[in-house]
Amino acid sequence: MKIAIVGAGKMAQTLTPLFVEAGHEVRLSNSRGPESLAELVENLGPGVQAATVPDAVEGADLVLLATPWGRTAEAASAVADWSGRVVIDGTNNRSAPGPAGLIDIGDRISSEVVAEYVPGAKLVKAFNVTPLFKLGPALGSGAGEDNAVFIAGDDEQAKALVGELIASIGGAAIDTGDLHTGGFLQGMTGPLAGTLEMLTPTEARARLAQAQN
Repeated sequence: MKIAIVGAGKMAQTLTPLFVEAGHEVRLSNSRGPESLAELVENLGPGVQAATVPDAVEGADLVLLATPWGRTAEAASAVADWSGRVVIDGTNNRSAPGPAGLIDIGDRISSEVVAEYVPGAKLVKAFNVTPLFKLGPALGSGAGEDNAVFIAGDDEQAKALVGELIASIGGAAIDTGDLHTGGFLQGMTGPLAGTLEMLTPTEARARLAQAQN
């Protein structure tokens, strides 16, 4: 697949090597332009290119939003038309770990807020529940049984495509439901948030069933 990543921080740097190892092409982008990514792209090796946000997104099979919460709206606004694009929402409404870092969005679902930034896109929430320092090492060619990744979204075909991507990097997608329901469960105030360890698919489904009751 051709994967565009908007944002070049910890999430992008954790997932890009996994995507490349699985044979995907990755285009990294950020608000500062391709030149600012030259050293990072060189370190990440073949299969990774730097681009502007619009150029990265154009022609991509999947787009991963890996931006800090406060920069997501501006980053998304760089793309004129999101219609029909499959977008993974990897963001969380927080500025730092812990309770003090939570950004208040009232009773809204964070992914529904993000969906407004990418009108017409097929949005899938993923990669947001487990800390990256746990997620990254658990996936890839050495992935074991603790490989569950929660996803949520309204479009079944989009979720299937994201599931394929997750499977390609050694993970197992666990569907938490539509963007409203699953987005809440995976959100920062939801019952699946703060899962500090990777789970097996069986454990993840049991955790999901408990959260739904």
